[in-house]
Amino acid sequence: MQTRNPLTANYQYHLLPMDNVTLYWKFSRQHGVDVRNLPQYNIDDWLNPESPNLQPEIKQVIFHYSARSKAGEHFQVCISTPDMDRTAWKYAHHSQMIMDGTFSVCSSWLLLFITLACDEWKKGVPIAFFLFSAPTGNQATHTGYNTQILQELLSHWKGHLNRTSEQSNCFMPLVSITDTDKKNEGHFWMYGPICTF
Repeated sequence: MQTRNPLTANYQYHLLPMDNVTLYWKFSRQHGVDVRNLPQYNIDDWLNPESPNLQPEIKQVIFHYSARSKAGEHFQVCISTPDMDRTAWKYAHHSQMIMDGTFSVCSSWLLLFITLACDEWKKGVPIAFFLFSAPTGNQATHTGYNTQILQELLSHWKGHLNRTSEQSNCFMPLVSITDTDKKNEGHFWMYGPICTF
């Protein structure tokens, strides 16, 4: 229907329940997503520099990617646009950041941690997204993270911010706020040790 002008077209469509699948497949194919493949293979295909399906727009906003190659490892994708990087330096450096997790964000049972900073209007603005899987063998998605995986992802983020910034000093939030989950408490959330994440 891309050749039709929606202002002058006079059509009515009757969609049957089975049409949803067909439309989903066609829409996905138009955007370079092969739904016959598992999602992790599509992502790897988009980020592999040697792949004919490399997606530079996606690759440039992903500062860390790790495929899960064996049991016990996490699939990891960390996302931050250049605008989010500037926002992190502007509002979270020598200030506070907020981090919260959302579980089961898709059918692949991934965990998403969103990192926010407060702007001058006290509104939360996203500064990074950390998407990762529970390790193989976990019975519940929400038990698939711990201090170690969060510390690893935060280290990748800090390294990315320090490498891509014109700032001469090291990115350093002074306070990190999270919910009351016991897994988030501990040695790397507070002022001093967060400098070393």
